[in-house]
Amino acid sequence: MALEKLKKYAKKTNSLLCFGIDPVKSRMKAETVSYFSELIDALLEENLISAIKPNYAYFAAEGFDGLFALKELIDRYKNQTYVILDAKRGDIGKSSKAYATEAYDFWGADAVTVSPYMGGDSVKPFLRKDKLVYMLGRTSNPGASDFQEKILSDSKTPLYEEVFKKAKEWKTGLVVGATSNAIPKAIETAGKNTPLLIPGIGAQGGSFETFPALKENPFIHRINSSSAIAYAHEKTDESPVKAAVAKAKKTKEKINSLVF
Repeated sequence: MALEKLKKYAKKTNSLLCFGIDPVKSRMKAETVSYFSELIDALLEENLISAIKPNYAYFAAEGFDGLFALKELIDRYKNQTYVILDAKRGDIGKSSKAYATEAYDFWGADAVTVSPYMGGDSVKPFLRKDKLVYMLGRTSNPGASDFQEKILSDSKTPLYEEVFKKAKEWKTGLVVGATSNAIPKAIETAGKNTPLLIPGIGAQGGSFETFPALKENPFIHRINSSSAIAYAHEKTDESPVKAAVAKAKKTKEKINSLVF
């Protein structure tokens, strides 16, 4: 059911683009809800995005005001597009169960990002038939090499490939950054029905070159861009909305040229 909802929004918009919401007060020209709702409304109206990904940390950093803004944004858009709560949870079983209740039943997210490095009992409480877990596989940050790329002595493969294998076994999605060349390996290892959440194409400078690997089952994947869209106006003379729409159009067109 979770995959069908992913496909529905992607087919409706003919877009795999996910808009990441990372509010930074000094970069916005209005308060959080007003600023991002204007951007999201415009991006949805133009069929440019098929998901939003609010980053919990940015909202929580603003205390209760930020958390109220997060709730307002999710409530507003959860019936208009796919909502991925980027919370990177992962704890012992009982704690993970509580975090899953928070993500799905309180915030109302369709999906949540989860760190798998405490093992299966930390991931499985998030598994529901109508929800989706994106396990951190090979992430887009520079520090990913510290642990994720360590070669295992028994298999002679990087640690992140073990996460890819577990994604297939546990039927989860994967976070695989565009700053590495791991996307084809993720699909090969986890299978064509494993949805990928792909960050890193914007400010992190990730490459689009491995995106043709998504062709076999494209509508289940989401490619995220956050600040490059949200703050596109910083590099132009346009309004935040016009600049965001223009940047998202270029990004969507580039993705579609490689995937469809």
